[in-house]
Amino acid sequence: MNKIPDLITNKKYLAPTIDHESLQKDIPGAKVYDATTEQMVRMDVWDSWPVTDPEGGLANYHGYRLVVGLTAKNGRYSGASTKMGLFMQKNDAKQDDLSTWQFVGYVFNSKLEGVSDQDYDQYLQNSRGEWSGSTVMMNPKDNTLRFFYANAYVLNGVSAQVLTTAQITVNPMDGKKWSSGLTIDHTKTTDRKTVFSGDGEIYQTASQGEGKGKYFSDDLTLRDPHFVRDGDKYYLAFEGNTGPKYNYQGKNNFTNKSYYGSSSYFEKESKRLTSNPNSSEYEKTYFANGAIGKLELNKDFSVKKVMQPMVTGNATNGELERINLFKHNGRWYVFTSTWGFHMATDNEEITKNSYLLGFSSKDGINGTYEPLNGNGLVIAGQGEGTNSKSFTYSYLVLPNGDKKNNRFVVTSFEKNSTFAPSYLLKIDGDKTTMINNKVLGQGVLTDNKKYFSAHAQKLAD
Repeated sequence: MNKIPDLITNKKYLAPTIDHESLQKDIPGAKVYDATTEQMVRMDVWDSWPVTDPEGGLANYHGYRLVVGLTAKNGRYSGASTKMGLFMQKNDAKQDDLSTWQFVGYVFNSKLEGVSDQDYDQYLQNSRGEWSGSTVMMNPKDNTLRFFYANAYVLNGVSAQVLTTAQITVNPMDGKKWSSGLTIDHTKTTDRKTVFSGDGEIYQTASQGEGKGKYFSDDLTLRDPHFVRDGDKYYLAFEGNTGPKYNYQGKNNFTNKSYYGSSSYFEKESKRLTSNPNSSEYEKTYFANGAIGKLELNKDFSVKKVMQPMVTGNATNGELERINLFKHNGRWYVFTSTWGFHMATDNEEITKNSYLLGFSSKDGINGTYEPLNGNGLVIAGQGEGTNSKSFTYSYLVLPNGDKKNNRFVVTSFEKNSTFAPSYLLKIDGDKTTMINNKVLGQGVLTDNKKYFSAHAQKLAD
């Protein structure tokens, strides 16, 4: 964290600019009927993810590329009321033509769609919104998609999230030919259930939150589930917080030397922070316990084993978002997006920006994940508060399926409203480099070789 001000002067980490007006358009097909106005209205789309195969590769769903996005009507963004929407693009369409993306429909029509009549799920009963996750085509020969997402709920006055799954059915529009388009059959949604609400030991539960401090609230995160298959085993990576059994938040963050590095640095920093317990920096450090967690799942997508986190942010970061995990050329890679203002510092050179962090394991999916580039930083970009045309967030590195290809497409959103131009990232073992002299079109999912000129952002001003 403290190295970031020096690192963001290095071009290899910097996100590219978005200078072309043609790369700042809303999605023409992102429209939905609004009963209050009785008109079709624009939808904002922010966090999005492609439908993949179980190994993370881009799925070919009966001739279509599919993307799921978080949506809100006509700019009325509210995390509580967010709904997942499904978008389709024919495989033979021009990827960089936004008009080729069409809105199929909302994934669910109601908060209890697909819930078994025999099951009472208190979290779905009290659902207030659908947040980010992943979507997998488990069987290319059938008409179903398996969803994993975060259900944002309010229960007993506490707002929190749980990891949730469901299976939906997507059929040809005319009932016969896939070329006619796609439609969601909401009568066949099934197996909608809560997968994980925290265990209270390895991962913090909503009831263990400490509420609000003088400057900040205790971040309660249990969201962004990312499914992956390794051999015959199913895993779910997710954003969470460490629990009491494994390095909980609080005073532990000032006494655990492993969070600081060398003994001399620990002694100096711990003394500095604890000498001023009424400061915002102390409070940020006290609450910081973000984690990239992992579950092993049974074949019915219930929890088989709660596993230790792959990465923890104790004393440094309380919110590690948009987890994605994949294998490439013998290594497993995990990435997470985060805002600088969630880092445990008051240094504005750090707090004003947004970041993609990355880690890799050379010892299998359950190995030790070491920071990429020796420090974990992969992308640094201008934060939302800058009102910059180049503001993007919710970075998602897409596996390319080719062990000889070290270029990866990175998707995100811009302006809190639309698909951002896609970036290109080079990954060589445990090293990464941003390609920031060019970008791909908005929402492009593979490197189609059609580039727009760009240059590296400047963040050190």
